[in-house]
Amino acid sequence: MGQVYRVLKIEIPWRLVEERPDVLDLVTRIHLATEEYVRRLLKEITGQEEPKLTPEELGRLLTPDRRELAHKIIEEVFPKYNLKKYFIDQAKVFWHDIVFFKMVPLKAQLRVENERDFGAPIFIDLRSEILKVRRLKTFVVRLGRNNVTWIKKRLEEGARLKLAFLGIERRRGKEPTYGKLYVALVFAREVTPVEPRTLVAVDVNRLDNGAVIGIIRDGKLRRTLRLPEDGVIRELRRLHEEISRLEERAAREADPARRMLLEERVRRLKSKRFRKIRDVVTRIAKEIIELARQNNAAIVVDVMDYETYLERKQSGEKGDKKHLYDGLGRLRRRLQHLAEWYGLPYLEERLYSTVCPHCGAKMEEEKKRIMRCPVCGFSDARDNIPLLWAKRRYWELIEKIKQPAFSSVPAAILLLTS
Repeated sequence: MGQVYRVLKIEIPWRLVEERPDVLDLVTRIHLATEEYVRRLLKEITGQEEPKLTPEELGRLLTPDRRELAHKIIEEVFPKYNLKKYFIDQAKVFWHDIVFFKMVPLKAQLRVENERDFGAPIFIDLRSEILKVRRLKTFVVRLGRNNVTWIKKRLEEGARLKLAFLGIERRRGKEPTYGKLYVALVFAREVTPVEPRTLVAVDVNRLDNGAVIGIIRDGKLRRTLRLPEDGVIRELRRLHEEISRLEERAAREADPARRMLLEERVRRLKSKRFRKIRDVVTRIAKEIIELARQNNAAIVVDVMDYETYLERKQSGEKGDKKHLYDGLGRLRRRLQHLAEWYGLPYLEERLYSTVCPHCGAKMEEEKKRIMRCPVCGFSDARDNIPLLWAKRRYWELIEKIKQPAFSSVPAAILLLTS
């Protein structure tokens, strides 16, 4: 059994931020203080300016004997940003967690019925559908219906509100600026990983080609399906093509005013494309997780090796399709996070699409997305071959999945929200 996390990110409306510049100022100072604290602490521990460490490596470094060093740095750094005793004390309590979260955790209370208000800095009242932020003059954010539904769903699943953060998004540039304030609510629950006899194997080559999913039980491929539906994929492709056409027209346009109009249309379409890809990732992940939960299964995702990634990157595909490969990382992170939340083992493995699953020979493309083995004559759709590799390696993958599934380090919980 281990503790798992999900996060709800609630944006503070810009109108409210404009009315309360003191809140923006406070959160910016907290952000800058925590950045300096983390940088100094890790430099003291590792001797490097900006070490690149995995969450597991960080967890091994941040041992209890480092607490005194962390407290000393907090006492030196936080007053520089005019942060008072409350935030200094909170930072000392959560010295370890701040390194992962890059924010100071705040106490939070969730009122579901008529529970007494204990004065926590972050107070959520489900009945009134409001969120209060305190420690400065209180301000109130109205919760959207989707936020209320999300919270109730987590409570039904046995989660509890553990912590909250006041966060800010940093806009990078020559002179970094800060905006888009938000409150992140961290929910946690205890979960026991399932012991699966079924695999849900997932192959995604590029988002506009869709994802092919296979359900494998006792070494047999029981079912295959493709997500999302064809209409969604056609819409993605149409958007790519329209953006490319407009960019080419803008590059040729001599009139500055007309070029500016074309570039504005491109920006709007790219924003629409981003939202569409985000929605596609959310939908695919949700359906895969539901399949795994229904079948008490582990999720095995095919990952592209570095040589294949370079080959595709240098294959002459237009640059406007790069984001489709980038979307694969978003899908993998979402699947892994939701799998942990529901106790579903998650594994990333190389499942070949150009190596014959029967004899192991290199396959050749017979016609578009149809592969044929020149040695044994086996032929199938390219997207199906990784599922056949998962079937062939079924017992090996089941054994791998028996290894510990969850890390005790609650890192990266803010990389994936909702």
